[in-house]
Amino acid sequence: MGQAKLFRAMNYFHLVKFFGDVPLILEPYESLEDMFVSRTASKEVYAQIIQDLQDASAVLNDAAYTQNGFRVTKWVAETMLADVYLTLSGYPVQENHYADAAKAARNVINSHRHAMIENQDTEANSAYNQIRTLDDSNEYIFSREYDANISGNNPQPGFSFPLGAEGWGIFQYSILLRTYTPTKELYNIYDPENDLRVQEKQYFHTSYTYIKDGKEITQTFDASPYVWYNEEALLSTGKNGKDLPIYRYPEILLIAAEAIAESEGVTSEAIGYLADVRARAYTKMDRAAIVASLAGLSKEDFIHEVWTERLREFIFENKIWSDIQRTRQYPQTSEANRGKVTYRNVIGATNPWGATFEEKHLLWPISHNEIQRNPALEQNPGYDR
Repeated sequence: MGQAKLFRAMNYFHLVKFFGDVPLILEPYESLEDMFVSRTASKEVYAQIIQDLQDASAVLNDAAYTQNGFRVTKWVAETMLADVYLTLSGYPVQENHYADAAKAARNVINSHRHAMIENQDTEANSAYNQIRTLDDSNEYIFSREYDANISGNNPQPGFSFPLGAEGWGIFQYSILLRTYTPTKELYNIYDPENDLRVQEKQYFHTSYTYIKDGKEITQTFDASPYVWYNEEALLSTGKNGKDLPIYRYPEILLIAAEAIAESEGVTSEAIGYLADVRARAYTKMDRAAIVASLAGLSKEDFIHEVWTERLREFIFENKIWSDIQRTRQYPQTSEANRGKVTYRNVIGATNPWGATFEEKHLLWPISHNEIQRNPALEQNPGYDR
């Protein structure tokens, strides 16, 4: 029952974030007429999500996810609860649950069930290359599992190279397509001098060297995801069993840092959690220097630093749009000042392709086939039939 409630909460959390008010269905249909359910206010949906996660936390195992047979645990529920409270505190609901988010995040931190992977070096054995290759680390609070022996395995290695790389004649994938290409505006969130994550063959790569017909060949290309590179899958089996992280321990540290700053101020505890995440990436800086650089910041500036660190750390984990939704702030960078991120209201901001964000864009439209199946549904504002 704990597992069922956690997954119901997770599914409704995704629905309410992306669509706003959605039908809240908690009991089986009694008749065909009961299938046509109207949209429930987001506030009520969030209340059910929180109740489900609290119920799940009370009964699920007190263990790390990777040490629990890769089944959800109490700490998955608490992490998701912290995420929900943080999201609920932002737009559009704007209920102040920062203290609740901080409490849930502290519960995970103080459980000592999870920890960040440490750098063994700054090259192949960096923390980020270990994240690329390992599935069983306690840094993973929750992941989507894959098995290379089951049809429908994780296709992400094929996203590590640009279209046309299959023509090099060395890969087991018939098509390679860099479906996730960081624009320059996004790539510029990283400090090129200090941030290990943006160095070659960490989160990204821009060249690849191989031997063919006795010759060494080096191909160059725009920055592409290296975190999804799987040598065995690409060069040998054509199958990828690498799991897809959903929550990693750095996220709970950054949720704690933001929630504590919002509810208690920029305390040494909040600074420490942000510094922990940044210090792993800023290998050329002493952690004490990072703490000192954060200690004098205003509350607003400190929270912006947390948002920026979320951009850098979770760039491949589908967190960016959710953060823009809840903060209503759009990150901006420049080629001239890489590593510096400023924020402006997302409404009226222009994306790299020249489109301007409008209020309606913060929620997705409901698909017409859903409305046809359930005439009790109403379309989100701005998306006329």
